[in-house]
Formats: sequence, structure tokens, C-alpha cells
Amino acid sequence: MEDFVLEKVKCFFNFRSPYAYLGVKKAIEENINMEFLPLCYMPKEIVEFFINASGNEYKRSYLYLDCNRLFKEIGIENVSESLNKEANWPKVHSAWLSANDNGLGNEFMMEAFNQRWHKKNDLGNIGVIEGICEKIGFDKKTAISAMDDDSFDNRLKSYTKIMREYKIFGVPTFIYKDEIFWGQDRIYALKQKINE
Repeated sequence: MEDFVLEKVKCFFNFRSPYAYLGVKKAIEENINMEFLPLCYMPKEIVEFFINASGNEYKRSYLYLDCNRLFKEIGIENVSESLNKEANWPKVHSAWLSANDNGLGNEFMMEAFNQRWHKKNDLGNIGVIEGICEKIGFDKKTAISAMDDDSFDNRLKSYTKIMREYKIFGVPTFIYKDEIFWGQDRIYALKQKINE
């Protein structure tokens, strides 16, 4: 008799997003088997939407309020400090890709989220990336090299094709059997779908 294997859930994420961290954390706690796809480059048809949204003062003030409320539930105070830290996100995600290629993607991901949101460190700092690698037992030279390797950057760019296919517009987005679940607060619905 063959073992029944559940289809993996595609999970689009970005280390920049507090909601991606919360969604990934909840999904992992629910033991959801995921294939992670970093969202660093946007299809041109939705870039303008994000540029306009980032300048919306009402939305930005709500984001700070909402994130502080949600993060307080998991013991993190004043998340605004981390929200304001920017990095060269494709480079950070290239380091993650190199770890993922070597079987340490989940470990790198969770430690990167830990560094950004719990410890309030800057993922754009090479020393922070090196520290993540040391903690998870991954060769830091491999990760740092990936950050400047065009082949990794091209892989990140190639994910825009998948974004178009599924009409992805933000993170975290989870896809199971071609059904889309957007947002950190949709894990319960995703879990219900998996259990059908």
C-alpha cells in the first residue's frame, strides 16, 4: 500500500514583512508542509499599486498600530523600530536561497525572522547574516557569495512568473491545490482546506 503524501503548500514570503513572519510562524506551528518562494521582485503591473500604498499615511499609521498589537501577543514590544529597518532584500533572500539549496532554508528563515523581529537587528548588515549562518551551521562564505551572485538574483526575478500565474499581490500568501489564502490570519482556513 502506498503512503499518502500531502501536497506541499506554496508560501510566498519576504523577510521585510511582519505579516509574513507571523503567517509563517503560525503555519509552522500548525505543522503545515510548505515550499517557500521569496517575493522580492514584483510584476510591473502591480508595482505602481505598492508605490502608491507605501505613501499612504493612513495605511502606514494603521500598520504600526496593527503590528504592535499582533507582536505584543507573542511577547515583542515596539515592533515599529524593526519596521523602519530596510535592507537590500534581494541580497538577503539570495543568502536564504543558498541556505535552502543546502537543506537549511527553514533554519535560516526562522533565525532571520528572529534577528529582525525579536532582536531588532538589521538583516542588511553582513555581520548579522554571518551570525545567522554560524548559528544554523551553514557556511557563511557560501551565503555571502550568493548575495552578489547574479544567478541567485535571476532566480528571485523568475518568481514573478509564478506570481502572475497565481495573481499574488502580497505576503504571506499560501496556495494549496490552486486555492489562495492571503494574510497571517488565514492559517485557520488553510488548515481546514488541508484537512478536507
